[in-house]
Formats: sequence, structure tokens, C-alpha cells
Amino acid sequence: MKNRDKNKIRFTVGFTPDQASKLDELNRTRNRKGEMTNRAALVREAVGFYLQHQPDLVGSRKAIAKDLEGKIDALDAKVEDLRVQFAAFVESVTRRRTRG
Repeated sequence: MKNRDKNKIRFTVGFTPDQASKLDELNRTRNRKGEMTNRAALVREAVGFYLQHQPDLVGSRKAIAKDLEGKIDALDAKVEDLRVQFAAFVESVTRRRTRG
């Protein structure tokens, strides 16, 4: 076994003729642009992209964004609550000063 193959897991994937045709066209387009690639590299890239955009996969961009969005929403709610409390405090102090 070659040293570079030790970190790879191999398996076979079947494509429809249309999928294979589109994959080959993408490969030709990239090669014309000077980006030398092959079917396997394109499939690895596509799988990586797909996995990074899965909301339920820990560590994916979408999962991180979803978690961060939840935290930001919670902080927004806390800030709004503090704003309301501060406004009430300022109003209370203002009323005391105008009376006295």
C-alpha cells in the first residue's frame, strides 16, 4: 500500500449517465481554466461542501451558524431587558428630581 493511500478510505459510488456527463463537463471546464483536477477530486470537493452545509452535523458551518444565531438572539433579549430596566430607572430618578 502506498504511503499516501493509508489515510484514505476507498469505496465505489454509482452515477447515472447524466450525473457522470455533468461531472466530466465540470472536469473539462476546470482543466481548461488551468485547474488540473479529476472525477475523484471533484466528488471529494462536492461531498466536503455538502457536509459543511448540514445543520445537524456538529462542526459544520451551518451548525456553527445556527448555534451562534441562537446565542445572539439570547443576547439580544438580555440587552433589551436591560434597556427596559435602565429606562425605568432613569424615569424613576427623573421623577424624584422633579418632585424634590
